[in-house]
Parts: sequence; structure tokens; C-alpha cells
Amino acid sequence: MKVILCIGISLVCSAAMPVWIDTDPSVARGGKEVDDGFALVQAFRSPELAVRGVSIVFGNAPLSEALPIGRQYVKDFGPAGLAVYAGAASAAELGKQTPASVAIANALRKEPLTLLVIGPATNVATVLRLHPELAPRVKQIVAVAGRRPGQIFRASPAAGAFRDLNFELDPEAFRVILNARVPLVLAPWEISSKVWLRADDLASLRVKDPHLAPLLDASADWLSFWAKNLHADGFNPFDSLAVGYAINPAGFQCDRVTITIETHPDDTSPAKPPKPYLLRRDNGTAGGPLYCHTAPANFKMELLRRLGRRKE
Repeated sequence: MKVILCIGISLVCSAAMPVWIDTDPSVARGGKEVDDGFALVQAFRSPELAVRGVSIVFGNAPLSEALPIGRQYVKDFGPAGLAVYAGAASAAELGKQTPASVAIANALRKEPLTLLVIGPATNVATVLRLHPELAPRVKQIVAVAGRRPGQIFRASPAAGAFRDLNFELDPEAFRVILNARVPLVLAPWEISSKVWLRADDLASLRVKDPHLAPLLDASADWLSFWAKNLHADGFNPFDSLAVGYAINPAGFQCDRVTITIETHPDDTSPAKPPKPYLLRRDNGTAGGPLYCHTAPANFKMELLRRLGRRKE
């Protein structure tokens, strides 16, 4: 079924974009990462997107923990009847058929899709490896990963470096995506590091929609974790930038680049062995990957507006 979105008095109408969300939610009390929860609610409350399915992958949490969290968020905030599929439990399952890979492949056969990859890319890469004929059906992949050469991920000058987790948990999956030559947009740490959610933002959302309480309670703990361990007075809603780009790319500043996978010393600890990096190089060509580095000036305001939009 095609969803038609009409905006404004003049009733300018357009079809909502069909998307699939592949995610690794870990939203829970006790300082667990919450950005996948924000991204799911943001997507469900954006009429510009028609979410065709949600698949779960290991990452922020083991698959056994992430799957019930994903199902709960779809039940509480998603459209009626939206299915949730279990995917890979580890990078070792790249290329192994799962309910998620089967569902994504079937959905692509029905219609071209934008794939929002906001966890490790194992599920989506499995589809491309097992079914290369479906690559032309991928309108674009919007993934949360990547960096500039020499860039270190820090929440504050006093904090230690952290990992490009989605990429590092399954580098080979991103190699599969790059080799498939599907349209790729990276919403990396660089762009999300410029957007901050703080205590007053959580308080305003609590007033707008009491149904967000479980997400906001977990976010309060996440905020405390960042304050104690990363010396920051807020946190970055990483995955929301990928969803925001899919909703409307206008205003996002992105460069056409070449993306490479290279091995260099571990920037989180010199004592560790070298590790792979997903790096942008500035000699991109027409049709190559996009690397987004700056969100629209009103991104946070728009994100909070959508999150606070109660389900009708």
C-alpha cells in the first residue's frame, strides 16, 4: 500500500519513502545506550517515512537482549502490524541466512527501499552477499559509521577515545556494501557530535508525551553515564542523524568522497593491536558515497518536535 503525504493548505502531496530499519537497541535503565530508541520513535513519528519492517542485529546489546527491546518499541510506537525480525547474533553470521535477511530480501523484491543501518551492517550485508541481484533494488543505504583520517572520537577533551562501534563490530560487512556499489550515505560520529541532548530536552519531552517515560528514564541514566565517564553535560543522539537525513536531506552538508577500509594503530589504546578504520578520502567521484558532516541548524529543534508528536 502506498502512503500519500499531503502538506500545507495547497495540499502538495508526495509518497512517503519506503524504508527498512536495521537496528541494535539496548535501551534500558542503568546507563545503557539509548540512541536507537530515539531513532525508532523519530522514524515512526515522521509521516515522510513508510517503515516496511524492522530487523534486529547484535551490537549495543546481545541479540537476545536487543530483540525484545526492538519488539517493545515497535509495539509501543510503531504502526499496527509492523513486523520485527531477528538477525545476526555476531559478525561470524555474515552470509548466514536469518529471518531478518529473508525478510529484507523479500521486501526488496516487492519494491525499492532505503535501508537505515543504525547498528552493525551484518544483516544488510548478508542480503547483498546472498542476493547480489537485489543490489539495484536498494535506493540507498544510510549508515552510522565512518570518519576522517586521524579523527578521534571523544565526547570531551577530558574523555578517552571510543570506537566506531557499528563498523568495528563487523568491518567485513561494510566491505560487502562497498563492493556492491549501492548508493551509500554515511552519517558518522562527526555529524552527531555536533548535536547534543541535555536534561532540559528530556524534561520537555516528558511534558509533551508521558508515553515516552521508559525511554526518558533510560536516557536520564545515559545522561548520568556521560557526565561521570565522558565528562559531558549531554549526549549525542547518533542514530537520529541517519533517520533525519532519510526524512529530508535538505540542509545536511555532505561531501562526495571515496571510502576505504584501512588498518592503522588502535586510537583507543596504543597497547592494542592495529585495527580497521572506515575512512573518507576526498577524491570522490559522481555517484560515489556521501559523507555527511554537518546537520541543518534546526535539526535538534525538529528532532524534539517529532519525538514529542503523540501517536494518534
